[in-house]
Amino acid sequence: MKPIIFFDTSAIIKLYHDEDGTDDVLSIINSYDPSILISDLTKIEFVSAFAKKVRTNEITEDICMKTIRLFEIDTKKFEIIEIDKDIKLLAIELLEHIAIKRGLKTLDSLQLASALAFTNKHKLKLFVSSDKVLGQIAEEKRLNALIV
Repeated sequence: MKPIIFFDTSAIIKLYHDEDGTDDVLSIINSYDPSILISDLTKIEFVSAFAKKVRTNEITEDICMKTIRLFEIDTKKFEIIEIDKDIKLLAIELLEHIAIKRGLKTLDSLQLASALAFTNKHKLKLFVSSDKVLGQIAEEKRLNALIV
């Protein structure tokens, strides 16, 4: 059975756009040959992130659309966690207990809650993010986090 690795949006983007951390993400994929797990929120954040890359002239609109289409094809091979009521409630709980003192953001709370909900029934090898705060909080919640 393949190890299951959760990638938040900031990490999965590195598979599609060469930037700091891309080599680390590729190394994880090559080392583990994992089942890739994402939140369904990642589909939305991915499109938003690449639209921003067009607005900031990092990429062309054509490259943006091709990358989004490639991601859509790839997601058919990914395991996707649907954000349900329980995940939303867990995200609220995380925000109530952590966001007051730490910089846990709304969408990051949903990413983390998705991964935590998954671990209630399944084993997760790694939680991968490029967000240092999110990675640290994931570690505190007993996930094996890797910041790329």
